[in-house]
Amino acid sequence: MKNEVSKINPQGKRLLMSGGIVLLFIAVIIMYYSLLYAETKEKIIKSGELSAETSAEKINAYLSTGIHTIELACYTLDNMIRDGRSQKEIDDFLKNQSVAVVNITDGSSDGLYGYINGEYLDGTGWVPDKAYDAVKRPWYIDARACIGRVAVVDPYVDMESHRMMLALSKTLCDAKSVAAMDFSMEELQEIIEELASEEEADMEIIVDRKYQVIANSVDKNEIGKNYMQEKQGLGNALVKAMRVSDTNYFSLKYGGAEYIVYSTKVANDWVCLSVFDATSALGQLKNMLTVTIFAAIIVVGMQVIIMIRLNKRAQAVSELHEKTKQAIAASEAKSAFLSNMSHEIRTPINAILGMNEMVLRESKEQNVLEYSESIHTAGNTLLGIVNDILDFSKIEAGKMEIIPVEYDLSSVINDLVNMIQVKADSKGLALKLDFDAGIPKLLYGDEIRIKQVVTNLLTNAVKYTNEGEVSFGIRYREVENETDAVWLDFTVKDTGIGIKQEDMEKLFSEFERIEEKRNRTIEGTGLGMNITKRLLEMMGTTLDVKSRYGEGTTFSFALKQKVVKWEALGDYESAYREAVSGRRTEYKERFTAKDAIILAVDDTEMNLTVFVNLLKNTQVQIDTAESGKEAIALTREKKYDAIFLDHMMPEMDGIETLACLRADEENKNRETAVICLTANAISGAREKYLAAGFDDYLTKPLVADKLEEMLVTYLPKQMIQMTDCCEEPAEEETSDFPQWLWTCEGIDLTSGIKNCGDLQTYLSVLETFYETIEELAKEIEDYLEADDIRNYTVKVHALKSSARIIGAMELSEKAKRLEEAGNEEDRDFITDNTEALLTLYRAYKNRLAPISPTSASENLPDIEQDMLEDMYHSLVDLIETEDYELIEMVFDTVEQYRMPEEDQDRVSRMQARLKRLDWEGLKEILQEVSK
Repeated sequence: MKNEVSKINPQGKRLLMSGGIVLLFIAVIIMYYSLLYAETKEKIIKSGELSAETSAEKINAYLSTGIHTIELACYTLDNMIRDGRSQKEIDDFLKNQSVAVVNITDGSSDGLYGYINGEYLDGTGWVPDKAYDAVKRPWYIDARACIGRVAVVDPYVDMESHRMMLALSKTLCDAKSVAAMDFSMEELQEIIEELASEEEADMEIIVDRKYQVIANSVDKNEIGKNYMQEKQGLGNALVKAMRVSDTNYFSLKYGGAEYIVYSTKVANDWVCLSVFDATSALGQLKNMLTVTIFAAIIVVGMQVIIMIRLNKRAQAVSELHEKTKQAIAASEAKSAFLSNMSHEIRTPINAILGMNEMVLRESKEQNVLEYSESIHTAGNTLLGIVNDILDFSKIEAGKMEIIPVEYDLSSVINDLVNMIQVKADSKGLALKLDFDAGIPKLLYGDEIRIKQVVTNLLTNAVKYTNEGEVSFGIRYREVENETDAVWLDFTVKDTGIGIKQEDMEKLFSEFERIEEKRNRTIEGTGLGMNITKRLLEMMGTTLDVKSRYGEGTTFSFALKQKVVKWEALGDYESAYREAVSGRRTEYKERFTAKDAIILAVDDTEMNLTVFVNLLKNTQVQIDTAESGKEAIALTREKKYDAIFLDHMMPEMDGIETLACLRADEENKNRETAVICLTANAISGAREKYLAAGFDDYLTKPLVADKLEEMLVTYLPKQMIQMTDCCEEPAEEETSDFPQWLWTCEGIDLTSGIKNCGDLQTYLSVLETFYETIEELAKEIEDYLEADDIRNYTVKVHALKSSARIIGAMELSEKAKRLEEAGNEEDRDFITDNTEALLTLYRAYKNRLAPISPTSASENLPDIEQDMLEDMYHSLVDLIETEDYELIEMVFDTVEQYRMPEEDQDRVSRMQARLKRLDWEGLKEILQEVSK
């Protein structure tokens, strides 16, 4: 019985599937027809809208001629009444002006008339009978009802000419007299007939507020009819449908035809109806639907036949599906393995490298130091292999990101050269450097990924070269039509073993190495080149490889980067050769903080030993705990300045410990910064820890510089005493670094220097920020006072960015909230909070006062008046040439002298404009001197 059911089921399934496909096809066809129907209808509606708007414009333009004419006549009549002119003079004016009106309107009007000073006067010469009472006429009544404006009186049929006429009238200055003129509607009829012939509408109709026909493009005999009073007919149907429609367009079926109508109001509450006969267009769609359904049935029939044939492949598909499930399971197992390996391998590496660092710092025995250097090299090699695997997992998971920042190219080159020089020296290889001296130093891009790519190329070059040399070069080219970007051409060349032509395809394969047997002694995973290729693709470029087997290989790529500042790199190679001295320098802590107390939590005692010893010279007081529960107990008793918490711990892990800490309202460290320590560097780990509530994240193995940098970020600034080691990397730039900045209120100096790339750039940016405080604050105030929210938001955005760059984070955050309010046009929030922002902003004028050139000029000689005048004259000529360097030289020269406060302020403002290349702004400031 079960076998019979199993035989029937596939057939039933096929039948259901076939039926489902038929229904699906029909549903798709009906949906397509509905969409096409709606689209066709929408096109007709839009065409009607355009036609109606065009009609309205022309009708209003036509009426405006008469309105302007009567207004001009009334202006003259008002003056005549005020001047006490006689009735005869007024009557003569009406007659003379009537002749002009006939000419102006091309005969559409006979002239002017009116009820003036209690007497009916007619410039056309028409004499009414005795029963004619002007004050009871619509032209008089309507004008009195809208004093100050021209009244457009409902059309009427003239008894003498039998023409449809329109009266325009206006009350005069005495509030009793009224002047008027009649306007023929014949030209209006011609206008809509012309519109109907030019536009796509089949019929144009104009009705007044009482639904009386003023014009009809198809049938003139309809003029004068009132469609509301008609008992039948298309006009009556149109008006009734229009009155009940809640939109300005509607559909109407009448007499076997289907119409789409668009209505729009024109002057004097008239309505223009653009009528489209959609019968033909929509009828074709219905015919198409019938044909399409018939065709669909044929197609579905053929599909059923194909499905029967495909049924034979069902077994193969089932097997393929099973293999897919197995592949997914294998991929998940791989991800779990990588995550586990991340922690299991990096944790012991952390202990090894950390303890080895202590030996390197404290041992004085040469043989021990040599052993430790070997451990250091081998440990970092192992760490590099693990990192390659983890980077590959990030790229596969789509979690690798390109994060552009401002960076100093010379710093990137220095790191790369220092790294590869050691490796090249260890193998007796020559390192040749070739860097274009004109390359701009300050660029915008992802320096981390650039260093990773070039490090892979340089490391491979040294690995596969046994004798000869390795060359590393960077040239640059300007980008066409982009003044703020360059192409950097990177080249890495070696005289190594080279690559066979047949092995080129394997070069970028994952987990595969070229000539495995020959290169078995060379460490690596076979992932480096694959990662390099993918990173370059993410940055919008490709890697070019040229190689001759047995002679060497050249790797090159071109990378587009934004230019932050056009300051040349200079002769790097000469400077580097002079600066090279030794392979390792003595460790020196970057700060001391003897009053700071921190807590380190890790279940491994060795890891805690490494942590404590890495920070020993900083004099920071360190408490340790080996479990989450012990950490919670310590935090309830003592207030810490920062907490470093390991993730992977038994019983209560780091995330659970943090949750318990934050939830404990009586805990003294509920708001203390907590940094996660973890060996888990797999993709997505950072997002996981930050989402869990950690303030920051450090990966193991811990590096002293990174750890100290984290403490500088989170320890209270007043506890930190920076040491001279911070100045060693650029002594010539930082020998006179202002120490007061370390304790300057509202400035996160570490963030500021990091944002700017180096200390010298930071000081320059900080000076610019200081000099533009009052100018930008005034612009924000002015735009707010003028209720110019758009420009106000632009200026607040500029303040947000500049404040963040110098490390004024509180100021930047306040500006950010006001920028968001500006984008949402939240005027109440802007009004309530702008004053507080500007008060804080202007406070930096005092906080940063020592950075001002004025402060440094107290001991300088006074500038002579002749020299001051020569400076201004020189600047006038130089600004016209836009020669940045010569203008900067002029400012450098006068800064050696003390100037009057007004001139010093002017020079400071001009320097700020120069840095922004604001030539017009420079000219405006110089105009102050001429005044």
